[in-house]
Amino acid sequence: MSSVAVRSDPGLLAEIRRYGRFDTTGCFQCGTCTLSCDLARGAASFPRRIIRYGLLGLRAPLVASLDPWLCHDCGDCTTACPRQAEPQVSVETLRRFLIAQYDWTGLAARFIRSRAWHLGSVGFVFALVLGLVVVYHVYRLPQVGLPLRGAARTPLGFAHMFPMMTYFTLTVVLVPLFFLASHAIRMWLFAMGPEPTRIPLRHYLAEIRTYVVESATQEQMAECPEKRQAWIRHLMMVAGTVLMLVIVVFFLRWFQVDGLYPLYHPQRWLGYLATALMLYGSGAVLADRLTKRAGQPRAEIRDLVFPALLFLTAATGIAVHLLRYAGLALTAHYAYAIHIAITVAMLVVEVPFGKLSHMVYRPLALYLQAVKERAAAAPTGEAVPAHG
Repeated sequence: MSSVAVRSDPGLLAEIRRYGRFDTTGCFQCGTCTLSCDLARGAASFPRRIIRYGLLGLRAPLVASLDPWLCHDCGDCTTACPRQAEPQVSVETLRRFLIAQYDWTGLAARFIRSRAWHLGSVGFVFALVLGLVVVYHVYRLPQVGLPLRGAARTPLGFAHMFPMMTYFTLTVVLVPLFFLASHAIRMWLFAMGPEPTRIPLRHYLAEIRTYVVESATQEQMAECPEKRQAWIRHLMMVAGTVLMLVIVVFFLRWFQVDGLYPLYHPQRWLGYLATALMLYGSGAVLADRLTKRAGQPRAEIRDLVFPALLFLTAATGIAVHLLRYAGLALTAHYAYAIHIAITVAMLVVEVPFGKLSHMVYRPLALYLQAVKERAAAAPTGEAVPAHG
């Protein structure tokens, strides 16, 4: 019989509670929450196990755990809890805690723990980008024949902005992706043990489908009876967001044409489809979070920031397009400035450091869990990581 030394951190519980509510005094580890969950099975036993980690100060097993990401917030555990300890809320708090552990910059911890830091950072990036656009407006637009004041109906072309916007768009997208990728690597290192490469590469390759399918569809959410409608809303929101990102990163020149009418530029219907999906998906998520249902925790401001920013991004983007149809050049430029500022604030703050990052962590957690289970089921003699 072998033993594994596990060190208890007496400050862990207090640290977790800085990220939200975490009721361990009400919980007496009866296991009702785990029994009530349709997704807790086999090696993925939650939420009881991870709550126990926090209670006992087991930092290393908690940081290595994928269980918080396998939960899809159906709320059945909270409804079933005989002590009203709200395990669903505790798991949400643990996800915020883990986001901060994956982030090596320390910014995620500040944004999650402090409403002032979160909203202040979004506001700062918004104001900074808006200021840069104003500077461009003052010094560049007169050179291309657009007035600073006066006539409301003038021709509006974007050809003069295209070279700059191409590099700007790539920067705004690639910088958050760099941080997300580095955080995902840290998550992999934590979850798969001190030597993650001990698992043969073939197991990682064999489960690639899990990662691709979950990233594209979040199909496990549909397995929650209480989450099927929410799954459809999330799927539409994610599909619209990804489609729009693909358009602006890879096909911006194809879409950025000065002929206004879609009859002559049918590729624009893809943009309309992405906009409709983003507006409906984010609007439905906002409405759902603002409407407190029985057994569900009240939405906090940090839960509303991303869907609100995504909704405003889509709304201001289509507003710019409609203003161009109307020939309101100057108004369209003002709307475009606001659109760019909102979009950049969302991408730079929310994607790598905020709640949106769960769109990367959750599929990755399901993938890594599948890899670990495949490795554990391999013939005896193959090394597998120590963390379960």
